[in-house]
Amino acid sequence: MDPLVLPLQQVDPYGFQRALGVGGRAAGAFLGTLIVGALLLAFADDHVERLVDAVAEEPVPSFLWGVGTLVALVCVTFLLVLSIVGILVAVPLILVAAVVYYVGNTLTYVYVGGRAAAGLGWETTRWGHLLVGAVFAGAVAALPVVGGLVSFVVSSIGVGALVHTWYRSRES
Repeated sequence: MDPLVLPLQQVDPYGFQRALGVGGRAAGAFLGTLIVGALLLAFADDHVERLVDAVAEEPVPSFLWGVGTLVALVCVTFLLVLSIVGILVAVPLILVAAVVYYVGNTLTYVYVGGRAAAGLGWETTRWGHLLVGAVFAGAVAALPVVGGLVSFVVSSIGVGALVHTWYRSRES
């Protein structure tokens, strides 16, 4: 075996996902949504109300803002990495983007959980909406191909609602 090719053959970028399996991905999505949502509801309940309302009232503009934010993030990160010094800025930028992604994703699932609970006739609080939304997050993560697409749409709507609401608050 060629010693230069051997390390490349050992790298499996999707090995972790395969090792988790469908149940692991579903459990991770459920627990992640539940933990992030519990932190949001415990420490920023009034902001959660405002952002969930933004998701409910403007889903299409929120989706477009989310996709635009993703495109801008990829472009800015690429340009920062091109300059070696920019890597020092790119790493914190990616960390902030990951937090915004998880918060936006959770906000959208709280909204979905609220709609599902209302459709089933359940009278719940935001905590109940969070629990139902976390179940939906786990179910979406378990879907093989469609789950990735649904997850992209859900996270784009949530990130877009966050960014659009932040932009409007800075504008006024």
